[in-house]
Amino acid sequence: MKTFSALLLVAASISAVAQKADIFTVSTVQPKNGQRMAWEAAYKTHIAKFHGTIDKTYVYEIMSGPSTGYYLIVGAPVTYADFDAVRADENAHNLDLDKTFFPLLGNTYDGTYQTIDSCGIRPGLLSDAFAVTVRHLKEGLNIQDYRRELARGAKIRTAQKSPFWANFHTTYYEQLWDGSDQVTVTVRSLKDGFKSLANGFYPAEPAGTPSFRDEYVQRYGHNAWDDRVKLLEDAVVSTSQYIMKLRRDMSSK
Repeated sequence: MKTFSALLLVAASISAVAQKADIFTVSTVQPKNGQRMAWEAAYKTHIAKFHGTIDKTYVYEIMSGPSTGYYLIVGAPVTYADFDAVRADENAHNLDLDKTFFPLLGNTYDGTYQTIDSCGIRPGLLSDAFAVTVRHLKEGLNIQDYRRELARGAKIRTAQKSPFWANFHTTYYEQLWDGSDQVTVTVRSLKDGFKSLANGFYPAEPAGTPSFRDEYVQRYGHNAWDDRVKLLEDAVVSTSQYIMKLRRDMSSK
C-alpha cells in the first residue's frame, strides 16, 4: 500500500546550496487497535518538544477507503542538500520516537515525493480538506511525455473560467527512488470543504462553453489529441483514491 498527501508550508531548513525546497518525506502509519488516542497524545507531545521551530511536521488523517484510520506524517518541504544535514538533537529525537511513537503503531510505510508545479492546477493552496488520487504507472513509461500531457491539461484547466474550474486546485507529486513502480500523487485542495465534492455544489458551465477536447485541439492539434488519449489510456496500471483532513492539533504550529 502506498498512500500520500502533502501541503506546501514553511521550509524545514535553509540550505547552503541554492536549491528549491520541493521534496517531502511522508510516513503512513496505523495506530494499534485500542491505542489510537494514546498514540495521538504521545505524538502531540513529541511534536511540541521536537518539531516546534525546526523540522516542522504536519499530520493528516485518512477518512475513506481501505486505509481509513491511517495517518500521514509529512515533513515540510526540503531540498536534496537538506538530506546531508543532521539534527543537533538527533539522538534525543530518535530515542523519544522509540519510546513513545513506534510501540503504539502497527503498519508503517515511508516514502519521499517531489512536487512538479507545471503538472498541477493552481498548486499549493492551503486547506484543511483534501481529495487524493494515487496512480501506479506502467513500467517503462516515458515520464517526460506523461508530464507534458499533464502540464498541457493543467494549463487549459487553469484558463477555464467556469465556477468549478475556477475553484479547482491540485498539486502533483512523483515518488522518488521508487524503482520500477512509478507512483504519482495528485492532491486536490478543497478550499470549500468536503461539501464541495457534491454534484451541483458549483454552478454549471454556461451553455456553449468549449469542451476540454476543443480547447486542446485548438492549441495543439488533432494528432496531438489522439496521441494524448492513447498515452493516458496506456499509462496507468492502477488507481486509488481517498479523502483526508489536516490534523492541526497534531501538527507543528
